[in-house]
Amino acid sequence: MRFQSFHKDFFQAEDGAYSIVTEREFFDSQITLTDAEAEMVIDHFGLDNIQVGNVASNREKASQTFILFPNEEYLHLNLVFPKPNKTELRLYISSKAGFKPAAGSIWFIYKKREQLFLGNMQEKEWNSLNQNDDFDDEYQYSIESSILTGINPDVNPSGQIITQNVGGRVIIARDPRLARMRFNHTNYLCEIDANHETFIAQRTLLPYVEAHHFIPIKFQHLFNKPLDNLENIVSLCPNCHRGIHYAVVDHKYDLIRNIYSKRPQLRKELSLDEVAQFYNAIRITD
Repeated sequence: MRFQSFHKDFFQAEDGAYSIVTEREFFDSQITLTDAEAEMVIDHFGLDNIQVGNVASNREKASQTFILFPNEEYLHLNLVFPKPNKTELRLYISSKAGFKPAAGSIWFIYKKREQLFLGNMQEKEWNSLNQNDDFDDEYQYSIESSILTGINPDVNPSGQIITQNVGGRVIIARDPRLARMRFNHTNYLCEIDANHETFIAQRTLLPYVEAHHFIPIKFQHLFNKPLDNLENIVSLCPNCHRGIHYAVVDHKYDLIRNIYSKRPQLRKELSLDEVAQFYNAIRITD
């Protein structure tokens, strides 16, 4: 499967692909590169620079250099077209060489800084990539503070993307008044299911819900309009908010589909899977 925006952002990659290592691939110590994987490798090394035939016939040409994620160590693996018609591209994996991912794990390849990187992870680790929001607690607290002040002047009337410097990092600003407007619109209920129970918040004495940006704010660089807008903000109970980040893929996907069905404007712009990929919530196929 080809890297989506989520993966390119996480690995800071220009392009990439990933798939599950099958039992047969692990047993045979070889992976057949398909589609995006093969395209990327051929583009990088050049068709004429890849050995045609078995490894033994030209070991020097068969050996290609990769970089291992995350340590960025050089890695030498054999890469060949085993048949003269070049319809099958085969990468030989080896514990001795330093790269033999286990059956059932995710192996990935990506291009960065004009070099090819290889890596692997257990599927549960892969599905949990980059789901943290370092500033979420501060954001939720600022929403409660906005509720307490009750002041609601015009919210970003210019429609511009606003940034702020936090601890030396430039981040996209999130206006707590917009979240408060969303809470008022939903009557402080969970948009996944209004029957989800929550509790009365100590500071506001209102039902406790959390604001969530459906297209995560970290992907603002992919969009021309601000993602901190009323339609993109979702009112969620704490359980659903954690679930959309940390649940297993199938449950996460169901939560995303539920919210997506209630966002008519978004449905005109992005498919369900295009939204789900921002959470790395696409089911992985062989």
